[in-house]
Amino acid sequence: MRLDQQMREMLETPGVHSVCLVDWRGGHILMHAGADDRATDTAEIVRAIRGGPLCAAQALEDVVVTDADHHLLFAVLEDSDLCVQVRMSSTEGNLGFALRGLRRLARTARVPPQPPQSPQPRRDSDHPPRRGRDRPRPAARVAAPVDRRVLERVVTALRSLSVDGSRSVSA
Repeated sequence: MRLDQQMREMLETPGVHSVCLVDWRGGHILMHAGADDRATDTAEIVRAIRGGPLCAAQALEDVVVTDADHHLLFAVLEDSDLCVQVRMSSTEGNLGFALRGLRRLARTARVPPQPPQSPQPRRDSDHPPRRGRDRPRPAARVAAPVDRRVLERVVTALRSLSVDGSRSVSA
């Protein structure tokens, strides 16, 4: 099934308002279904996670960010610098059902091949947070401006997370 068909199918999930294919390095929406959406939030969050302690193993499958009005779900696609972003209402639909659909879409998505590029030497810091690492990376792009307040909130939240999962809970 083509990616645009999979995105339209995901849009039929109750509560989902938009589904976008995002270039998380450049912060650009490459394809979308549903309501117009911004990609800058997703790009900033992925970049912040990539630079944080939780990404030490270079494996990021999906992330859910929630505010008062909506849930922002995204999953990084294998073998690419792309991710699928899903925006859904926090009062409608089922978050677990939408997350399961997003994981299935990320696992089965067939991204059109990118034009071949000359191989460049890789550094450990060049690995994006994705499942596969065997393809050469595209040339670096100019970084998009970052909303510093959003980035500081994300980094603060990530620092408060426990890396090894041993959090103490007081009664």
